[in-house]
Amino acid sequence: MFLHLSVRVALVLFLALRVSAWGDPVPKGFLVPEDSLSPDGRYGVTVPILDEAPDTDATHNSVIEMKTGKILGAIRASTGWNRMNHGGVLPAQWSPDGSLLLWTVDGKWFFHSLVLLKMEKGRIAWQTDVLKAGQQAILARTKKAAPAKYAAAKKANAGNGSAYPEGFSVDVVTKGDLAFPLHVDVSLTSNPKDIPDEPTLESNLQGLVNERGEFVVTAFHLGRGHTERF
Repeated sequence: MFLHLSVRVALVLFLALRVSAWGDPVPKGFLVPEDSLSPDGRYGVTVPILDEAPDTDATHNSVIEMKTGKILGAIRASTGWNRMNHGGVLPAQWSPDGSLLLWTVDGKWFFHSLVLLKMEKGRIAWQTDVLKAGQQAILARTKKAAPAKYAAAKKANAGNGSAYPEGFSVDVVTKGDLAFPLHVDVSLTSNPKDIPDEPTLESNLQGLVNERGEFVVTAFHLGRGHTERF
């Protein structure tokens, strides 16, 4: 028993010395917020520091192994910085066993990023961009269900910016516990402020992410949605 404990202590000391010898395991220009850590502290998420990390397309939030500083992979979505004009990085949501991570970056009106990652055997097994999947699913079904109204609303809202896909306001949120299936609600409107005489088209969609990371639509309807933003 004492030999077993001695081996464990030696291993911990070795890892600590190795990290100390290499310096801070977090890459320069980044930080790892405490509220991004997995329940056991094994993983965290890197967040670039404004004016210290390069502001390029190659700068991402990434999952990092805290003991070694090993980057396990980039989160493939809009990057959240330590300071942002609107919104910002929200506390990471982890499943109790640390196998699922829901990463969210908020924006002024909608999420900038909403990504589900599956951790397995010390690596990222897969990741699903829930925000993009929800947006694409509801846009395609709304266009098919009401093509004339869709075209009119798209034309009226042209130039609204990248936060408004096809000119529409689309809100994507998850519901319930962080487990499979992960339930998702999506709401769409062309007129979020209910401005009179503006083209108005609304729809809502329910879906889920299964254990393979697939986004599956379970229901779709024209009409006002059920999310909090509109």
